[in-house]
Amino acid sequence: MGENFNPVLLNADPGEVDFEASGFKLLEGVGAARLKSRRELLQQLEASIRQTETRFGPAAKTFKSHAETAYSMLQQRAFRQALDLQHAAPGEREAYGMTKFGQSLLLARRFVEAGVSLLTVNWDDDTKHDKVSPQWDTHHDNFKKLKHDLCPKFDQAFAAFLQDLDQRGLLETTLVVVTGEFGRTPRIGEFSQNAMTQKTGRDHWPHAFTVLLAGGGVRGGQVYGATTRDAGYVADRPVSPADLAATVFRHLGIDASQRYEDHFQHVPRKVCEGRPICDLG
Repeated sequence: MGENFNPVLLNADPGEVDFEASGFKLLEGVGAARLKSRRELLQQLEASIRQTETRFGPAAKTFKSHAETAYSMLQQRAFRQALDLQHAAPGEREAYGMTKFGQSLLLARRFVEAGVSLLTVNWDDDTKHDKVSPQWDTHHDNFKKLKHDLCPKFDQAFAAFLQDLDQRGLLETTLVVVTGEFGRTPRIGEFSQNAMTQKTGRDHWPHAFTVLLAGGGVRGGQVYGATTRDAGYVADRPVSPADLAATVFRHLGIDASQRYEDHFQHVPRKVCEGRPICDLG
């Protein structure tokens, strides 16, 4: 869809006690008045190079869009306060766990409260350098990794996140989606794709996997669909990744049947080919 639609990436570790998001706050000595002057200077320069902007239209327009986004973020007090974890309420950070993922979810809750409409929290930990089983890619020691490392960190942070949203009256209007990119083999030690999979691990498995939804009008406590007895294949009410995406788009009020210009192949494409799941309430 083009550079203009790329996300704003916060590449930092909010799990640090003295966390600060560099690039997302005003520099020392640059107050609101000076920032306004800089912005006016940029606008004057832009006005003087209209011919260049016409010649390099898409790139110049993308830069201008990103600059406007940056100025908007710097000027919004609610956004800056959401980033300030060092002044979080007593016990708030500890409730999520002092991990990169836990504190990222805390930031996400604060961003939702500040009015940010779409957020993605990626799981990241030190095992990303493990060539066999980075993070949730449990090609060996599946049960040990889940029991002692992965699930405890996730469960603590996710429970705190949902509780926080609910207590602040934000859960009903916020659709929470937890997913990976595919599932794992139904049998331990089963080989499907990755030759490094060991007898204690699980390989890649795209035929059936679990997604967790909460809030956003979704009724809690239900299981949607079913797999075969060995959890290997879908047996009832199949949902494709495109259907899940369409469900998210509907919640955001986006018409998924719209078309856009594919900047890579230069062909028109629908925003989404799936159909929203309509019976989750």
